[in-house]
Amino acid sequence: MTRKIQFRRGTENDRKQTVLANGEPGWSPSESQFFIGNGTAPGGIPAQMAHYKFIATPTMATLGGRHVFTAVTTLQLIDDVPEGTSLTVMLDVAAGATKAMPAKVLAPATKTIQKHTEAGTEYQMSTPGIERTFIFKNGGWTV
Repeated sequence: MTRKIQFRRGTENDRKQTVLANGEPGWSPSESQFFIGNGTAPGGIPAQMAHYKFIATPTMATLGGRHVFTAVTTLQLIDDVPEGTSLTVMLDVAAGATKAMPAKVLAPATKTIQKHTEAGTEYQMSTPGIERTFIFKNGGWTV
């Protein structure tokens, strides 16, 4: 006997306005991203993606996403996300980034990116092959 299991799904805008019940799964077809509800966060909490999203032009980050810069460009972090949300970023050797011309992860207008004791509005990447995890905590992004 087979059973069909369906997840709540719809447009990305609809997802962001829906509070998924605690443990309820949700799927964003446009982002190819899975979310799990906690009963309070609009849109649910993103689950870590299994595949990489390749970044060759200025792009908005995908929560729970795994991003790879394939060119020297920018990745914009998202404002107003649930505490504990994360995403990862890596630089491909073929991207051609250097210290003088790095790929950049940008903080939202009202936030900063904290690394150790330093905080700023951008995180520069020039060393390929190292995966960095960005976590939203205490109202800002940390590396």
